[in-house]
Amino acid sequence: MQTYYDFYRRTHRVGDVIDGFEKLMAAQAVISIAGRVMLMRKMGKMIFFNIVDEKDGIQIFADIAGLGEEEFLSITTSMRIGDIVGLAGILFRTRTGEKTVRCQSLIVLTPSLRPLPEKFHGLSDIETRYRQRYLDLIVNPDVRDVFMKRSMILSLLREQLGSAGFIEVETPVFQKSPCGASANPFVTHHNAKDVDLYLRISPETFLKQLIVGGMNRIYEIGKNFRNEGMDASHLQEFTMLEWYASYWNYLDNIDFAKNMVKSIILRVSGSLELEYQGTSINFNKWQTVNYRDLVLGDCGIDVLSFGKSSDLLIEIRKRGIDVGEVAPSISIGNLIDKLYKKVSRPKLIQPTILMNHPAVLIPLARRNDDNPLLVDSFQIIVNGWELAKGYSELSDSNMQRELLEEQALSRQAGDSEAMFLDEDFLLALEYGMPPVSGVGIGIDRLTAIVTNQRNLTDVILFPLMR
Repeated sequence: MQTYYDFYRRTHRVGDVIDGFEKLMAAQAVISIAGRVMLMRKMGKMIFFNIVDEKDGIQIFADIAGLGEEEFLSITTSMRIGDIVGLAGILFRTRTGEKTVRCQSLIVLTPSLRPLPEKFHGLSDIETRYRQRYLDLIVNPDVRDVFMKRSMILSLLREQLGSAGFIEVETPVFQKSPCGASANPFVTHHNAKDVDLYLRISPETFLKQLIVGGMNRIYEIGKNFRNEGMDASHLQEFTMLEWYASYWNYLDNIDFAKNMVKSIILRVSGSLELEYQGTSINFNKWQTVNYRDLVLGDCGIDVLSFGKSSDLLIEIRKRGIDVGEVAPSISIGNLIDKLYKKVSRPKLIQPTILMNHPAVLIPLARRNDDNPLLVDSFQIIVNGWELAKGYSELSDSNMQRELLEEQALSRQAGDSEAMFLDEDFLLALEYGMPPVSGVGIGIDRLTAIVTNQRNLTDVILFPLMR
């Protein structure tokens, strides 16, 4: 009967053995390691196999002389590819120079009752990669590397924010008024309180309440949920970093966010020049463009010249621009956004700072002092994707109420992406919020670009499947 062990004492991880191989071999040190059997070659009275732990793999050699006849026969007749084993031994190099452990003791800690795919390409249904992500991780070391780098990115973000005086906080996922972005929320029901709630689309209004409370530099890393279409760069459940700094404006945050992105890419990839899906992206070279000028140059439409969505839609159609399905109740802001995403954003491949958005796009942002039709805002665009978005926050409680009431009317008229009216947030603003600027960064998109993944499902461990 197979024994299932509850522990195994390792002296080293495989990576430590590889890094310190020469010293350990010279000292004839006995090392203990554990991992999953991935390759096996039986050759009479000896056997070569490879084990892989959480990150690295190494070759193992076992024979009768090292294990004894009884243990050797027991192992060679029962051990299979996929089994998790623990072993101890000394190090040597084979005649071909390969780093190898000469096994002195070996036990099967947990057997694999199902055979692993011989090659990952043998999985005929690509969805199996996502449904059975554990198989993907076992067989494909490149996939494990992606998620190791994702973890590294999160650690580095926390490190940089902490060194700049930010503290990490948590805000609710269940919300009565899912404000903070133009998006359609998911709806759920809280049985104990007998109330309908929404999954948050953004933590913004709760984080700003903490700014009102005197927590001057804060950030949150967490899940947001938006019940809208999905493609290679959009998921309904995604991870965001959002931070706020009192007494900063959007120009301060442009510098901070840009330097943060560059630092992450350099430390994870070792270079600021990345190859992404066949395109070279150079984070040493950034361009800065104005939103109004960009759209005007790309399609000839001055978006600030239109006050009503119906008039803008006529101009869009007159120019033969297909912006997709347009609801009759669409707001002017959402229509401008559709136009920009059609004619301009896909062209912004190299790192770009996009500045000074039309005010109707961001009801939570501060108006520009020189032109109230614009807000003090920016986005970081790479590969046609929005990596980050930030702005100087609107602290005028009366103006904020007016703008959110307009959004609420648009939602009542049928614009499902218009913002909700958040009374708790508005009440907090009436107590006074200091000058503040906030930024959100999409962790999934940043990880995809750093790890050269085309689709966000490839940087999510368990993407939602039908």
